[in-house]
Amino acid sequence: MAEERRPNSDPIDLGQLRTTLEEQGAPWQSGFNSITALTEQQRVTLLGVPVEPGISAEQIDADTETAAALAASADARAVGAPTAFDLRNINGLNYSTPVRNQGNCGSCVAFGVIGTLEGIIRYTKGAPNYAIDLSEAHLFYCHGRAAGARCNTGWWPDQALNASRDQGVTFEDYYPYTAGDQDCTGLNADWANRLALVTQWRLLSSDPAAMKEYISTFGSITACMYVFQDFFAYRSGVYKHVSGDLAGGHCITLIGYDDAQQCWIGKNSWGTGWGEGGYFKIAYGQCKIETYQTCGVQGVRLKAWLPNQQILGLWTNEHDANVWAYGSQRGWLKLDGASVPTNAAMLAELAAAKAGNKPVGLFEDNGSIQQIYAW
Repeated sequence: MAEERRPNSDPIDLGQLRTTLEEQGAPWQSGFNSITALTEQQRVTLLGVPVEPGISAEQIDADTETAAALAASADARAVGAPTAFDLRNINGLNYSTPVRNQGNCGSCVAFGVIGTLEGIIRYTKGAPNYAIDLSEAHLFYCHGRAAGARCNTGWWPDQALNASRDQGVTFEDYYPYTAGDQDCTGLNADWANRLALVTQWRLLSSDPAAMKEYISTFGSITACMYVFQDFFAYRSGVYKHVSGDLAGGHCITLIGYDDAQQCWIGKNSWGTGWGEGGYFKIAYGQCKIETYQTCGVQGVRLKAWLPNQQILGLWTNEHDANVWAYGSQRGWLKLDGASVPTNAAMLAELAAAKAGNKPVGLFEDNGSIQQIYAW
């Protein structure tokens, strides 16, 4: 694991940055925000991805033009993807979950990965209203800590995704996040029964066409980027590095792209007081965002009780094992009890709840209802 990060440059002068942006006709705007209000040490602590050995600001900038051309030439239509995608507006529906704040800890990898999983769950299951909230604390303070990750060293997305696949991540209410190193304290002992597990994932680094395909198919991906001093002051527009030294490496969630604007759409973990309510746009090729470490997830399996579901629909046919229920937040789930009589009993309870407009609790395991409770 990397050594503790220390500031290696002076913070940006906001007045001079504003002048530079205007002089260069840059496509983004800067300003004072919740991150520029921090000390330089606090800002650097937010950057929780180790810097690649031997990398320099000059090398990153030198690679920008080539990377931008590659991303622009990666025709989304060639892989069956639209030319633009934004998880916050899919036919008027928002499948993104709320922006979080990692606080004074280099836990951005946990937030970048969790943001990806939550977006995938909502989008692939067609449930924009599903109040999914997974535990960054479990991922970072338990799985990450076991791998040597600390607030002052950071972590890597591939390791976080392996842990999310092999062990799973519980929900926020089973381990609420607070900033500061913890030895997996606060984890609910029943976490294995309230869990999200990655089914499969793959590296997408240096393959912008695959990045677009994964984003438009599954809803979001995890990406790493290098942060320069001017990025801390980002307010709106399509970010391009124009001024300031390299501060460190960072992990975010990419929730979209726009070929017309030649940019990716990112979700950050610095709270809503930074950027466009916590979101940002970054030009293709910038800050090694396509090549640092980019990971795509192909699915997330859930195992958890879903409380307070209104049953909006029921469906079955002549096959005893083909019975489905539509929960108000979760969408369609298949009844999968231990036997045909169990399914029939659950169906009767759900039908009564639907007729009486009464909420029920459903226990889901990988898209199936295995237990219910009704009152």
